[in-house]
Amino acid sequence: MADKPGKLVRSSKTEILELPPSCVEFCPAFPSYFLVGTYSLQQEHENAVPDDADAGSDPERDVLPVTPKQPQSRNGSIVAFRLANGDVTHVQTMPQPSALLDLRFSPHEGRRDMCAAVSSTATLALFRLAPNKEQPLEHLNTMDIAAMSSGEIEPSPGEEILFTSFGWHPSRADLMAVTTSTGHVYLVHLATSEGNWSLNAEPLITHTLEAWCVVISPGLNFTRRPGEAQESGNYSFRVYSGGDDSMLRHRTCVWSEDSFTQSSTACELRGHDAGVTAILPLFVEEDGHELVVTGSYDENIRLFSFPPFGRPRKLAESGLGGGVWRLNLVDLDTVANQSYTWRARILASCMHAGVRVIDVLRTVNGEDRFEILGRFEEHKSMNYGSDLQPGSKDRLSIVSTSFYDKRLCLWEFEMA
Repeated sequence: MADKPGKLVRSSKTEILELPPSCVEFCPAFPSYFLVGTYSLQQEHENAVPDDADAGSDPERDVLPVTPKQPQSRNGSIVAFRLANGDVTHVQTMPQPSALLDLRFSPHEGRRDMCAAVSSTATLALFRLAPNKEQPLEHLNTMDIAAMSSGEIEPSPGEEILFTSFGWHPSRADLMAVTTSTGHVYLVHLATSEGNWSLNAEPLITHTLEAWCVVISPGLNFTRRPGEAQESGNYSFRVYSGGDDSMLRHRTCVWSEDSFTQSSTACELRGHDAGVTAILPLFVEEDGHELVVTGSYDENIRLFSFPPFGRPRKLAESGLGGGVWRLNLVDLDTVANQSYTWRARILASCMHAGVRVIDVLRTVNGEDRFEILGRFEEHKSMNYGSDLQPGSKDRLSIVSTSFYDKRLCLWEFEMA
């Protein structure tokens, strides 16, 4: 058997958590701290999955949210850790009444100590991290889908709605998008951190099965066709989402004053052989085409070019050996050199295959391709969450987790 590509890396520290970890992220305001969200399905239900379930089983069917015949009981927690001098220290555990499926810190200046989390009961919660306090993680507010939609969206008797993921708007601190187990993507307006959040009850995008991931693109000039003027007060952006229907869907939106309008119908991109589980926009080229990387249950990572209008085009594809659940941008270099015209480095959480450090680049000859630089394979079950410590340059400090075995690993990767 041929050797796998990329350098095999070993951990420097491993811990076993109390509950299965579903997501992890470092705090950009305090880079020594990171949070882990956990997801536990209560065992009294006959469909519950034991913690030591076969790591080769289908994760989308036995771990992550589907719409079961009866509502199921789940809980979770947010666990705060500190990474300093090569050691991981537990700081705080905050139990949660519902299981967490995603958590992300705000990317906005002055708010990078604030973290949002979404749960198995369709709640959105906001927290603040303040390391100078004895209990540094502070809960600010929680609202569910019924309250945010003013009662327009509520589960029917015997039904449940789960928030599966969310994405912050990259430049507007008061906007985000969330996905649901019912296949919908909604926009949410956060008027203040303390509450009064509103969810537009009309879905922005609809998938035919569970919606797994969403991202709001930082590219802004999608709504103006040649010759059209930008209306005063209007602010445009594009939303991408991936679902279990193997579709990557996208829609262009306009924010006008204090409300959103939809400027185009939702478009769909075929070309994935299973659910689309991760989306990472890279940058907009000079010709207006946006480069977007996707991950899928079909174990492939892909690069697409999305024009301002018209059909996107696949530029490159590579197999990673496991379902590509999450993609984190390590760094992006758009300054051409003798080897490439641009290059992005990515950290990929690849479920049963572990973690990959990957380059995607365009050579000086115009070829787009992926290169696997490193592999971490000590996880004994599904790797859903990985992140790198902010400020890592020549040597990346990475924390990765795995679900059934409740494992948290610290490892380092030397950059070439």
